[in-house]
Amino acid sequence: MEQEYKLKLIGEEIENYKVEERIWQGGTSTIYRGICENGIFGKVVAIKVLHPYRTESYQIKNFKKEFKILKKLSHPNVIKVYKIGKKGNLYYFIMEYIDGKSLRNFYEKNSEIFPQSILYILIKTGEGIEYIHSKKIVHNDIKPENVIVGNNLKDVKIIDFGYAEKIGFLKRRNNLIGGTEKYVAPERKKGFIDLKSDIYSYCVMLEEYLSIFDFYEEIYPIINLGKSEDLTKRPEIEDILNVLRKIYNKG
Repeated sequence: MEQEYKLKLIGEEIENYKVEERIWQGGTSTIYRGICENGIFGKVVAIKVLHPYRTESYQIKNFKKEFKILKKLSHPNVIKVYKIGKKGNLYYFIMEYIDGKSLRNFYEKNSEIFPQSILYILIKTGEGIEYIHSKKIVHNDIKPENVIVGNNLKDVKIIDFGYAEKIGFLKRRNNLIGGTEKYVAPERKKGFIDLKSDIYSYCVMLEEYLSIFDFYEEIYPIINLGKSEDLTKRPEIEDILNVLRKIYNKG
């Protein structure tokens, strides 16, 4: 039934955008590329569609919450959303389209990437996290698959806010364990979240992509702190970025 639905959606129109291609699929939604020559959100957009079999009220509520959170954010390193809507039983929202690929795929296809390039991508990712945290929002799913890198090597966007939460409204939740285990902070596995939960995930990424370079010993101490099981020992994102920028500026 799922495959049949995908085939039917290609070629249809959503908000006057013709659905041309499926570009990403996750556990709760699929993202398509949409084209309209005179589209009010630009010629090309990304259309995030909730899987049609995700019909439970909490699933629809979470989808709407993701849009609501993103709509309030405006930063060069955070994906931009434009409009949410419904077509029949289909929930969707329109986002900016980035011609690129996830950090994971980008790195796999560019195994000989220059350290300056990967440093730039990771710094921009950190700047996006810093902005999100300034709005008291925890992303809860920072990982390479949720960072889009433009083919121009300039655009870097954090995506997928499906687990994001406004931190001031909660102390403990029992349903926020979603995400890839390698990047999930220890406190989240116990049902707690904090802005420092994203710091843990970010530092796992930094170790993953920077440990092969000679300068890693300069940043190892702060990355190691960032991966501490005691979140009170984790550094602020600004402190991590200062170390990364210092290395980047050395050229």
